[in-house]
Amino acid sequence: MTDDGPAGEFGLAEGFGADLDAEPADERVYRIALQLYDPAGVSAIAERASCAPDTARRHLKRLADIGVVERVSASPLTFVRNESYFEWRLRNRLEALSRDELHDRLADLTEREREFRERFDADSPTDVDALKHADYDDVETVWLALSEWRTVRDRIDRLEAVRRDRGPDPSAGENAA
Repeated sequence: MTDDGPAGEFGLAEGFGADLDAEPADERVYRIALQLYDPAGVSAIAERASCAPDTARRHLKRLADIGVVERVSASPLTFVRNESYFEWRLRNRLEALSRDELHDRLADLTEREREFRERFDADSPTDVDALKHADYDDVETVWLALSEWRTVRDRIDRLEAVRRDRGPDPSAGENAA
């Protein structure tokens, strides 16, 4: 993955839209639901998914039944993505990693975090005052880096939790004996 600039520069958003238009209504509503970080009404979701409100409502109710979205209000009927569902889904994917894959990902992320600690001379992104690390013209760059650092830290925490839940590596005991 390269850091060549905003996604729009490469037309990624247009490709997503074109792909979405070719999908059946249930898939379009599902993909829109994945992006519902803020509550949205059925009409707005239907418009974004290019389908009738009744169709969107039916699919959203199904998605709510299986936990993908949560109903926020009944009048007007609004939904938001269910973060605990996505956390559970991510956790399942991480648990499917082999011990070697888990170790490699942790090593890469730990190295990335070490780079952030050195860059900002801090133990945590919350310990950094963005304004002290940037001129006013590039404070946004510092905020983006701090946001990335928080993401790296979250990923490390998730991977560590999976590693702890697995218990000790049985092959490590054999090598130690």
